[in-house]
Amino acid sequence: MWLVLRSGAEVEGVLARLEAMGMEGRVLPVGERRLVEVSPNGHLPEAFLRWEEVEKVLAPGSEMPLVRSWNGSFQVGTWDPLQEPLLIAGPCSVEEKAGLLTTARALKALGVHVLRGGAFKARTSPYAFQGLGEKALDWLLEAKADTGLPVCVEVLSERHLPLYQEVDILQIGARNMDHYWLLKEAAALHKPVLLKRNPQATIQEFLLAAEYLLLHGAPVVFLCERGIRTFERSLRYTLDVGAVPVLQAQTRLPVLVDPSHAAGRWPYVEPLALAGLAAGALGLLVEVHPDPTRAYSDAAQQLTIDQFAGLAERARSLYRVLPSRGLAEPLQG
Repeated sequence: MWLVLRSGAEVEGVLARLEAMGMEGRVLPVGERRLVEVSPNGHLPEAFLRWEEVEKVLAPGSEMPLVRSWNGSFQVGTWDPLQEPLLIAGPCSVEEKAGLLTTARALKALGVHVLRGGAFKARTSPYAFQGLGEKALDWLLEAKADTGLPVCVEVLSERHLPLYQEVDILQIGARNMDHYWLLKEAAALHKPVLLKRNPQATIQEFLLAAEYLLLHGAPVVFLCERGIRTFERSLRYTLDVGAVPVLQAQTRLPVLVDPSHAAGRWPYVEPLALAGLAAGALGLLVEVHPDPTRAYSDAAQQLTIDQFAGLAERARSLYRVLPSRGLAEPLQG
């Protein structure tokens, strides 16, 4: 079982008490808290609730103790989760420096909190554009220095991680959600991670991938619903808006929605984005390009800067009239 300690609790004292009882504890970080794994050794979980250092006890057999008990804090640029949705936006692929800087400056003026952009691209066809790699990362960091915006960049391989030291948020794409060795290595950088749900994954599998990240050092995981594969082919994927409240019932990790990949075509991006926010999502991950018709990848689903400006305005208006977005509600179970 796991003992979730109160904020500020003396971990050494808890370990000493366990040792005196003939038990050994293993300490794991959980945001600002600490979690101690311990074998019950015949002791009832309720007995540990009498300890002033212990906030809660997670029963043996729990597969996601860190996800379930996470209650840490996180800061993303200038974003205030009580006032507006988190907006992460930028091109699917970084294609050239001038266009990226123009886009980054425009998004900064629109109040975007994080600049996203693809450097290494995972493509179904081996002949499709694979990204500009290290050159694209350099341009993203230039855009960060120019605008002050944090950057979110997808990681495709453990071999690339040394290049990501100055990247603010590591993105794990849907194709790599269950690439567990990559999850371990990425988490070891101790940076926030944006984790996308594999379109074939159940919610439990999605949360278990987040458990890997928390266990191996990620301070926070942004859970991003981006559409699941169903028999319906009208859109690229079926956005599982129901996953948003279901996830929030099981964890306090922040939940985001990516309407671009679910839609596959730009006219449907805004309706899906607003649906995700209405379901309780804390923010959006949106693909934006200065001229989508000339984009090297995902041209059909990228918004122009003007289209994104309209979406951002309506997203903020909707967000302000909705409840507290699961930031403090008790978890189920």
